[in-house]
Amino acid sequence: MCDKPEHSERPSAAKSCAVCSGKFGLIRYYSWRAPLCSRKCLDRFRARRERDRRWLFRFQAA
Repeated sequence: MCDKPEHSERPSAAKSCAVCSGKFGLIRYYSWRAPLCSRKCLDRFRARRERDRRWLFRFQAA
């Protein structure tokens, strides 16, 4: 019928870190479904999220 192959496979998982775009090692960390390559990137991601949250709270309070 149709000569085109079906795309039955799922989209591939992230191939690089969400913070530094580095490659993953043996351990992959996740925070809010963002794949991270190291504990350092995990800490950076959490700090950035906390800064954004505090800024938004100040914006809403004004």
